[in-house]
Amino acid sequence: MEKNISNSMINYGWMEHLNEKEKEEVLNGSALLTYNKGETIIKQGTLASQILFVEDGIAKLNLESVGRDTTFSFATNGDFIGLMCSFVKKKLDFSAIAITQTTVRMIERDVFEKLIENNGKFAVYIVKHMSELTNSVVHTLITLSHKNVNGAVATLLLTLSRLYQSNNLQIPFSRDEMADALGYSKESIINTLSALHQDKIISVSGRELEILQHSALGLIAEKG
Repeated sequence: MEKNISNSMINYGWMEHLNEKEKEEVLNGSALLTYNKGETIIKQGTLASQILFVEDGIAKLNLESVGRDTTFSFATNGDFIGLMCSFVKKKLDFSAIAITQTTVRMIERDVFEKLIENNGKFAVYIVKHMSELTNSVVHTLITLSHKNVNGAVATLLLTLSRLYQSNNLQIPFSRDEMADALGYSKESIINTLSALHQDKIISVSGRELEILQHSALGLIAEKG
């Protein structure tokens, strides 16, 4: 893990509701940390004492249960990690692991809470965002036990599409690394990508990939 001392602020949606002074408070009350591929960002059971915001890269979110790690979601540019847990001062019930080099802004919870208390527009935005997260978590918990390799691969490809802001992208890791990230065998990953290619949902050649049917891939991610 490497500490990044860059003071650049990225203009994500939630920052648009802050004035320059408030942005400065966030900057002064936070630190940028860069995690190498494979490093643990947060460990399951850790006390949620800070607000974690992904500024660059991709992390997988894992839930350990009955001795098995299951990847249930991903976080990439513009995503918070464990936002809801941070406000109720509970322990994080999942882990986050970098699957590419990932830069995370660690914001002191007191700074974030002060912004919510003093800035009504920002507070409304965060409430709406947390409602969306709650809905997503409930859906995930319902479908988690039924998640198969098709759903996991589709979810990852959609996350990459969001990261690159394009349906044409380059997969930033090998099939072996993808299998390790998702918790499936290399053969399962290859077979799934091949099936999606044959069904003309994606076009894939090596690491070059194009999503041809975004809605169909989204349905697989949701139902898989």
